Amino acid sequence: MATATVTAMAMGMAGTGNTILHAGRQIRGSRDMGGQNEVHKVKEEEMIDLTAFAADYLKMLKRTWKMVLVLGIIGALVSGLWVNMTYQPRYTASATFTINIYEEQEDGTYTNSSFFDNSAAEQMATTFPHILTSGVLQRKVAKELSVDAVPGRIKASVVENTNLLTLSVTDTDAERAYRTLRAVVNNYPSVSELIVGKVNMEMLDETGIPAHADKPKDVKRNAARGGIAGIGAGLLLAAFMAFANRTVRREEDCMRRINMKCIGTVPRLHRKTRSRRTKQPSNIMDKKISQEFVEAFRLIRNRIEYSAHENGLKSILITSALADEGKSTTAVNLALSLAQNHKKTALIDCDLRNPSDSEILKAGKEKGLAEYLTGELDLEECIQYGEKMGFSDLENFLYVSGGNADADSTELLDNPKMKELIDSLKDKAEYVILDSAPIGLLADAGILAQYVDGIVLVVKKDFARADFILNCLEQFAEHNVHIIGCVLNDD
Repeated sequence: MATATVTAMAMGMAGTGNTILHAGRQIRGSRDMGGQNEVHKVKEEEMIDLTAFAADYLKMLKRTWKMVLVLGIIGALVSGLWVNMTYQPRYTASATFTINIYEEQEDGTYTNSSFFDNSAAEQMATTFPHILTSGVLQRKVAKELSVDAVPGRIKASVVENTNLLTLSVTDTDAERAYRTLRAVVNNYPSVSELIVGKVNMEMLDETGIPAHADKPKDVKRNAARGGIAGIGAGLLLAAFMAFANRTVRREEDCMRRINMKCIGTVPRLHRKTRSRRTKQPSNIMDKKISQEFVEAFRLIRNRIEYSAHENGLKSILITSALADEGKSTTAVNLALSLAQNHKKTALIDCDLRNPSDSEILKAGKEKGLAEYLTGELDLEECIQYGEKMGFSDLENFLYVSGGNADADSTELLDNPKMKELIDSLKDKAEYVILDSAPIGLLADAGILAQYVDGIVLVVKKDFARADFILNCLEQFAEHNVHIIGCVLNDD
């Protein structure tokens, strides 16, 4: 009975040990898998970064190809002109010798050895620069040529493991190069004899007076090289510009560079028309607008509605850092999309210096916000309704145009009547959308921020620098206003 118990306990412990061992293996396996996943994730991020940089580089090349072309043309012209102005032909006269060294024997006779011949040739070539700098050879050559200094460049070389020595003279004058060579040949043995002993130099070949320059004048080739160098410099400059570019170019840049979540992207606008005239701003009610454009604003609308429901937002300010980023198009189409979704929506054009919502809505220029703030109109007189604007199926749409402002827009907006207008429209509609002037150019958006519940920033792709956008957003820091996110505009 005791034996059975011990056996059972042993089996139980063994089973427990196997279970622990198996669990340990699973933990180690999980750690290994986790490590592999992290490595894979890092590699994937690096690949994404490289792919993103390649895409940015191609976009930059599309913008700067003229600059690259101009640099190539400049490089070709400069190189061609430089060669044409500075080219100086150089001629080389040379002579090749065999070197024989004689060694005096005890009986007074002379013998020579190929080993000594080869060594002498190598030693003569090696010591030649020292012979030249010593001045002995130069003085003798200059004396023979009747000049103060030896012209041209003199060089000695030897074919390895042979007794062949080549002397060459390079000069800008062919005849002078040859005369200098002859003078060197005449005086070199006597000078080198002091170092390597008695030698016999037997000439095998000489060029005579050179008939052609060493490198002919080739303006076309040098111009081509200069052009290639210029284009290369332009491509490198474009790569640097793409790398140093700190604009917002894709959705992930919104969080990474300006610390804002992207609530949607407005695609490049494709109209169903053959007209090639300058594009005009359009709204989602236009039948020529692509479905992709309409769906993009539905997605933006849904995300803003969700944020508004979660945070209790009714009045929303639409602005941008700079002009021409698409804030007015975004404000108008967001308001129309909300109205299409059976939400009573009011749109106010608060960009009094450049009111453009009426143009996007294809509505006539009526008196509006400016006249209300100056007291010319009361609230009902400045409101336009959707069905009267030609939107028969948008009874839920209210619109207050910018009007005609003569005074400073900042002073007009910093007015208690502005808050009264927003509060009154909140009572009439579920959402009030305000289209403001760019925050980076005017103080209007900062003033309006004190009256609204939420803010949406429109950012045009590859337009404003991220640091500039961040500086602009500091204007909202003093106001207790919820920043919903940014809309990335690719149009």
